[in-house]
Amino acid sequence: MHLIPHAAILAMTIASSVGVVAATMGEHELAQARSAAGGHYWRAVMTLSASGHIETAGLAGRWDRQEDVLTGRVREASDLGVSTSAEGDDGHGRWRQDPSGGVHPLNSAFAQQVTVTQRWLNRRGWLATNLAGAKIGAIANRTDEGRHYVVIQATPEAGQPVDLWFDRVSHQLARTVRAMPTSILTVRYGDYRKVAGVWLPFRIESQESGSPDMDRVTVDHWQLNRPIDDAHFRAPTPPADANLTGSTTVPIRMAGFIVLPAKINGQDFEFLLDTGGHNIITPAVAKALGVKPVGAGSSGGAGSEQIAEQYVRIDRLDIGAASMLNQHFYVLPLQYNTVEQGSRPPLAGILGLEVFERFATRIDYAQRSLTLTKLDQYHYSGRGVAVPIRFFDDMPLVDIRIDGHDGVAAVDTGNGGTMIVQGIWAQQQGIADQLKAGLKTVSYGTGGASTNWSSRVGKVEIGGLSVDHPIGRYAEDSAGAFSSRTEAANIGTDILSNFAVEFDYGRGVVWLEPQVGHVPEPYNRSGIRASKTEPDTFHVALVNPGSPGDLAGLKQGDTIISVDSVAASALSGRDLLDKFIQPVGTEVRLAVRRDNAVHDLRVRLAEMLP
Repeated sequence: MHLIPHAAILAMTIASSVGVVAATMGEHELAQARSAAGGHYWRAVMTLSASGHIETAGLAGRWDRQEDVLTGRVREASDLGVSTSAEGDDGHGRWRQDPSGGVHPLNSAFAQQVTVTQRWLNRRGWLATNLAGAKIGAIANRTDEGRHYVVIQATPEAGQPVDLWFDRVSHQLARTVRAMPTSILTVRYGDYRKVAGVWLPFRIESQESGSPDMDRVTVDHWQLNRPIDDAHFRAPTPPADANLTGSTTVPIRMAGFIVLPAKINGQDFEFLLDTGGHNIITPAVAKALGVKPVGAGSSGGAGSEQIAEQYVRIDRLDIGAASMLNQHFYVLPLQYNTVEQGSRPPLAGILGLEVFERFATRIDYAQRSLTLTKLDQYHYSGRGVAVPIRFFDDMPLVDIRIDGHDGVAAVDTGNGGTMIVQGIWAQQQGIADQLKAGLKTVSYGTGGASTNWSSRVGKVEIGGLSVDHPIGRYAEDSAGAFSSRTEAANIGTDILSNFAVEFDYGRGVVWLEPQVGHVPEPYNRSGIRASKTEPDTFHVALVNPGSPGDLAGLKQGDTIISVDSVAASALSGRDLLDKFIQPVGTEVRLAVRRDNAVHDLRVRLAEMLP
């Protein structure tokens, strides 16, 4: 049992006299905040425990939180029936237990900054007269929804900035605001009540910008100085819900991304394998399985849009000889162009984080195979290079160098195309204008369409290995996965297929084995970007000026109804791209509908990105 000494709290958390920040503009406001929070009564607070209920994404359940006020360690958990999840900080780092029960660290460089600031908030660092080592930045008066606030920005040493909103009347902390990689996180506090001399919020609401979802917590009880064992803050042991003896290898298909066969409750389906996603099924598959989704949340991804999200428990998932029991799945109406496969049945959904948390996963792009081994039985025996992977959220991140510029890249097997270069990072490196001079294109993800500019970069380096002259698609989205403030790039099939790739989430490493003789896929040689939004046609979203498609007379907004005399209904988006990456000089015949008339066009392919 770990008990926090009273003297340490006295020294590190609260002091009642005015100290080193007396000369700052915010000292008067901070002094009022200290008094409003309970002043000297905070000296006696060592731990805080709270219990209550939470409403989020159309679900309701139990919620609890324990805080070590001395060190900032914390554990917060919720039970929503269809799922249980938790997140915490054991003093060495943060961890997350996702709704399936799987566990992974939150340990990227930016995640560590977030951890430092969260610990500072848990310690109530703004109540200390020396601000517990934080620096005061901007101070402003704000009005929102008729209420007036003093907003003080604080930056703990080695942490991220946080805006503290203090109510002008009560002087209590009303909200905190922090910039995350692709969103702004706002946490609101209200319904303050006095507990043993200190004022604590009985209503806590959290929301990220761009999402309609809000976590609403109503606290039933706060308890001060309840003893909390050190072990309580540690990452929990994942459930024993995965079964596999030895290893299992299954064939995969490449449709740009990886298509993986699997069984759900004994029925055969095909899934997209996505390190950037979770286990997901579509509503049609949920209906076919006879399971009833619950909840009413939202989800995003590449692009700025949000789609409806529900949740369900699945009895069994089988991949080859590997099985996962009683699994949480998200239910998402994935875009038609994501799941359609032409004449084949549509994809059932996505398999993602939950698989990688349980199995070491080898993807052999050249051999078109995937091999799973339980993490506790896995030992790497190849000759690849070990590259550390870290997490801010749920997607693995690696250090990368693009044409001599260092950054962090997401490793995204769900990206079935070329490397995405993030706009904010490119601007910081002074290469945005150069990249935007490339060929305009459009990509699609869970969050809808994203406009990109494609060009070749000189070299991409990961773990000392290099890929020469790959294509980079520059994105400057204002929302979604391609609007990151902290990442340099998102690497997918175009980079990863240069290697056999082995993910070991248990040890935090991905092994890269260079594939001798690998020939990268050609870039689209038509200058046409089209996708399937309905079964019988391809919608033309973009035609590059002067491209083969433009010279053939194709226009944005046209619909393609057949390709080389094959009806569009029998072709997938990938089939169409395969037509457009044939050798230079190949003629592709398109039947195109425009203004209720059908035109026969011939597109002679040419190199668009030499």
